[in-house]
Amino acid sequence: MIRIKEDFLTKNEYSRPMRELKDVLGVVIHYVGVPAQRAAQTVSYFESLKHGKSKIYASAHYIIDLDGSVIHCIPNNELAYHCGAEKYKDGICDKLGSYPNLTTLGIELCHNKDGFTMETINSAVELASNLLKAYELTEKDLYRHYDITGKLCPKFYVEHEDSWEAFKNAVMKKLS
Repeated sequence: MIRIKEDFLTKNEYSRPMRELKDVLGVVIHYVGVPAQRAAQTVSYFESLKHGKSKIYASAHYIIDLDGSVIHCIPNNELAYHCGAEKYKDGICDKLGSYPNLTTLGIELCHNKDGFTMETINSAVELASNLLKAYELTEKDLYRHYDITGKLCPKFYVEHEDSWEAFKNAVMKKLS
């Protein structure tokens, strides 16, 4: 069983605008992009955006640490800035609407320089399958950030398609 700690970001324009999701049509997997960065550091980064100095919009609903623990920093009924783009991959807006941040939940995975720990992967499989079940979705509604925008995220699952397929299969097994 995964450990989930609530640590919600404060209301702010850049990481928690408190806009309501239209619907949950998918779950999107990301990676933090900084090797060995911990979940609490990622939450602190998202929180620091509230000052607006960088004009960066970024957040995710969940962050999974290297040890498999999870921080829930945006409520599931609110928008997080995790997969916005000027242009989306062909067909994605037909599935998720014109602004996928309004219809998806984002999960950030912490990693080391070589990839994800088994603890991170195991928690991600459990969390993703729990979210898909809760919103009556299937493994077909599980996306990489790459699948939506073309961004190299999560890098390890874009560069290693077999690992992404193994992850999706593990989620599918949990769903059945």
